[in-house]
Amino acid sequence: MYYLSIEFLLGRLLGQNLLNLGIYDIVQEGLHDLGISLHDLEEVESDAGLGNGGLGRLAACFMDSLASLDLPGHGYGIRYKHGLFEQRIVDGFQVELPEQWLRHGHVWEVRKPDLTVEVPFWGRVETIKGKDGS
Repeated sequence: MYYLSIEFLLGRLLGQNLLNLGIYDIVQEGLHDLGISLHDLEEVESDAGLGNGGLGRLAACFMDSLASLDLPGHGYGIRYKHGLFEQRIVDGFQVELPEQWLRHGHVWEVRKPDLTVEVPFWGRVETIKGKDGS
């Protein structure tokens, strides 16, 4: 199965990957012996800014299900310049700003410039002025 989505809300991956590998408890014990809290390490991990809604969670669940059932599949994300939004509270009001998910480079991407394909779009844009000139 191939799944195309504008967002994939995978969540934090460190703890999930340790659980899936069956080594969470061993890693937790080993880090504890070194005086390091696995929970604290998990809290440092940023969530991939590839969505924050139900569609992203649904996409991630589909991919998890495929992996759990040992079925072949691949998720494709639509690469966009900005994440969905960054919320801030300014003077008691919610302000939504573009989420700059690429500010640190291509953290969650594997670039393959030799495999790029140009996708053409056809059509035209027309501007029609109203009676008032706008």
